[in-house]
Amino acid sequence: MRISGVSVWKSSRSAICCIIMMSASILLAKSAIAETLVVAGSGTNLPAIRLLIKAFNHHHPEIQFAEPSNIGSDGAIRATANSAVSIGLVSRALIGDENKLGLVVAPYSRTAVAIGVNPSVKDEGITFKELNSIYQGEKTTWKDGNKIIVLNREPGESSIYVLEEKVPGFREVYADSIKNNRWSIILKDEGMNRKIESLPYSIGFTDMGAIASQKLKIKMLKLNGIYPSPATVESGAYPLYKTLSFVYRPERLTPDAKAFMSYVCSTEGKKILLHNNYIPYCLNK
Repeated sequence: MRISGVSVWKSSRSAICCIIMMSASILLAKSAIAETLVVAGSGTNLPAIRLLIKAFNHHHPEIQFAEPSNIGSDGAIRATANSAVSIGLVSRALIGDENKLGLVVAPYSRTAVAIGVNPSVKDEGITFKELNSIYQGEKTTWKDGNKIIVLNREPGESSIYVLEEKVPGFREVYADSIKNNRWSIILKDEGMNRKIESLPYSIGFTDMGAIASQKLKIKMLKLNGIYPSPATVESGAYPLYKTLSFVYRPERLTPDAKAFMSYVCSTEGKKILLHNNYIPYCLNK
């Protein structure tokens, strides 16, 4: 049987159209299921993580990230345990039953917990005793006579953990301040930083890396005569710091997530951290 050229062309065109449609469907399906890395957790981590993601994407533009969000260390641990995030971000150790969730904690950096004040404050330093006195409500003015505006964080926040552990007597002072609703409670690191920047004569808790990386207009006080810096944290002279860590479920860790975590602990990643006053602190897991 003779088949006309038109018939062959029509058949070929139909076949080509089917192939194109099938290919498009496959590409769309792949696009729909392409991994988007969800990285979320403690606000202390976010300034550094955003810088690191931006640098990492210069090398791997094909790897997509959701905008990192602040859900706190508690939220990061719960979300990671429930596989709601790819990589959780924490600024404290696992505690209690959290150690039974099958999570791996991988430290990558440290940052000083800073006693931050508005630039209007003329004082250059503070002692443990003065810090306790301020949060107890006994010391109410700066050296120049201006009233101290005290800002506080919520119970369970990672800076509070550090202060309770490292500052003698602060645990009792803090508990009393919460019990008596003595000071304004500022939620989230970003909220605290905005308040310190905007309120003259205010004092609160922030961290060295955020101030440097975001160029915040916040003055860090010396503590017992020691200024917070990478060198004084590493030497142990400055006692207040947080360890920033990734937390993940090993069976859920994808190649893209592994690649990002490896980049953070690479020579280039460490340089980015150091340039922004974070202290690289990678431990092999």
